[in-house]
Amino acid sequence: MRASKIFYSLVVAGLLAFGNVAHAAVYDFGNLLTADYAAPNSFASNPFAQLQTTDNGGGVWTFMLNINNNLFSSFGNSAFLGSMSFDFTPDPISQHVSTFIASNVGGVTSVKSTSGTGLSGLTDIDFGTQFGKNSNNRLSQNDWVSWSVSGLSGSNLTNMYVHLQGLGDNGNYSAKYTPTSPVPEPETYAMLLAGLGLIGFSARRRKDNVPE
Repeated sequence: MRASKIFYSLVVAGLLAFGNVAHAAVYDFGNLLTADYAAPNSFASNPFAQLQTTDNGGGVWTFMLNINNNLFSSFGNSAFLGSMSFDFTPDPISQHVSTFIASNVGGVTSVKSTSGTGLSGLTDIDFGTQFGKNSNNRLSQNDWVSWSVSGLSGSNLTNMYVHLQGLGDNGNYSAKYTPTSPVPEPETYAMLLAGLGLIGFSARRRKDNVPE
């Protein structure tokens, strides 16, 4: 009896510990959302961009966006990521603050947030206004940028898309892509294994206690 109490206590403590750490997810783009030309939509196994999101708790999220090395071969050498839009639920329009962290692109030195600029009148947050202003201030092949957003306590990330520009033979077209399903973070697997272990232990105890 004492051993079982210790086991249950350890499992509960482990689950609580995992519940208090940062929660991360990785999103691979792209599923074609909309385009003004015949944009490709064959990125199931070879996405052109990847976003890592981390909910650090306390209303602070961090983001890391990477553009992969197949952007030019997929969209042409003038392609770049002009903007990126998110939906948070609930959406703290007046409270959120975005802060630039780092980038390998010299011209990208800030991330500006604006709300309500997405498709279909969505109340979203656009982090892309600073990405596509000129030839030096944009994200292209093999580029990356990271930033944080505060004031998002209790929010969940529900929708997102990237806005690609400079597409087509003349670079006059654009397209929007949504991500595929996020990759579960390591702590998700740990919590799942802990839960399965608890179920297995309980089943074993019940079996051992059945009178013959």
